[in-house]
Amino acid sequence: MGLIGNIYGMLGYYCHVRDKLERAMHFYERGMAHDMSRPSYKLAYGVLLLKSGQFQKAKDIFSSVLIDPRYNDSVRNTAKLNLSLAYWKLGDIDTAIEMLKELHRKQRTARIYGTLGYLLIEKGNLEEAFKYNLEAVKYDDEDPVILDNLAQTYYMMGKLKEAKKCFEKAESLKEDQVSTLYYLGCIYEQEGNLQAAREKLEKALECNINPLSTVTREAIQQKLDEVNLAIQSSNLK
Repeated sequence: MGLIGNIYGMLGYYCHVRDKLERAMHFYERGMAHDMSRPSYKLAYGVLLLKSGQFQKAKDIFSSVLIDPRYNDSVRNTAKLNLSLAYWKLGDIDTAIEMLKELHRKQRTARIYGTLGYLLIEKGNLEEAFKYNLEAVKYDDEDPVILDNLAQTYYMMGKLKEAKKCFEKAESLKEDQVSTLYYLGCIYEQEGNLQAAREKLEKALECNINPLSTVTREAIQQKLDEVNLAIQSSNLK
């Protein structure tokens, strides 16, 4: 166990939870150079790498935790879930989905349901995604990520009424979930409620958008520009 490495890891984690991310990254990197071995620090470092877009480095960190016999099953399962996100972002969504399905066969958690539910949507198999996300909502109908996944599935199936209901419940539970705000903006636009659409999209742009976010800042801005143009056109009539 690397005493010095874990001291650096502790400093990194201290900065991390206080949102001092550059300092956290600095200390985590110093920790890794001195055999930072505490799993909580390594997992937190990997998550920070994911959120900063350093997917290959994140993959290496989570892989090292996954194969390390010093860690228990709970730690390795968390590493595998996060590793699946690295695979997804590196372009291997099939491996990511298979890893999550393997985890799902072992246990049921809201995070597994939320992550796999979204990746099934990304894969494009709406029938499988819909079935799985319905199961997820039965498991936990108060989780905003799970609700957002089901809402996105409804949206992509053209069932806007059902999608809107799920998105609104998700927003009531987590008001700064960027994908929820984006899709509500899209639905309001389609309903002709342009002011409400603009409000949701502007709010989405204020959220913490990072490389793990399922909606990009560019997509939100493009939709907001379309809504603003429609508002200007209607005001000229």
